[in-house]
Amino acid sequence: MAIDVTSALGNNTGTAATKKKAEENSPEAIQERFMSLLVAQLKNQDPLAPMDNAQVTSQMAQLNTVTGINNLNATMEGMASSLNANQTVQATSMLGRAVLTEGNSLTLADGKALGSMQLDQSADVLNVKVLDAGANVVRTINLGAQSKGTHEFQWDGKSDDGSTLPAGNYKFEIEAKAAGKDASVTPLTLSVVQGVRNAGADGTKLLTSNGGEVSFADIKQVF
Repeated sequence: MAIDVTSALGNNTGTAATKKKAEENSPEAIQERFMSLLVAQLKNQDPLAPMDNAQVTSQMAQLNTVTGINNLNATMEGMASSLNANQTVQATSMLGRAVLTEGNSLTLADGKALGSMQLDQSADVLNVKVLDAGANVVRTINLGAQSKGTHEFQWDGKSDDGSTLPAGNYKFEIEAKAAGKDASVTPLTLSVVQGVRNAGADGTKLLTSNGGEVSFADIKQVF
């Protein structure tokens, strides 16, 4: 049976091109091209105005710099890959831990939901408004005056009229006032780490119980 060489090689064209490009950009290939150009330049120089040693030395220094940078980049890429892998393994120790991250999600389970906030200044009025899936305010919790810092609140799952609301996901908004003006406040979400994902160049991601994913830098507090 005859073999169609063109067809057999066609599927590997992309891979071969990628490999060829990588080989062309390797330190060895760059050095070989540089030396070829330098030799050609020396052969074709003007005998009455030859290149001086300083020029040759300068070009050799440029070659060493380029080669060194390529080697450094390859080394750093390897180190970054290794660090990401190690961080992912270490992140498994976070499984089952509760974390505070920026956000306004609120999960009601077993008649209880916990949330938090970061006040950048003292507030003489601090109210938490719980919203359902339709963005309707179902409960307003008055926390009174509070000082600067992190503050937690608990919701018992009841609406303003006293009825019990179903378990599930809710949102919350914060009203903070200081001397009649809006005070700076950041809502914080309490969730549980349920999984870990290696996101490559973006580092390790922690998968949380509210359906989101966060990085270590996003975590404000661990319980």
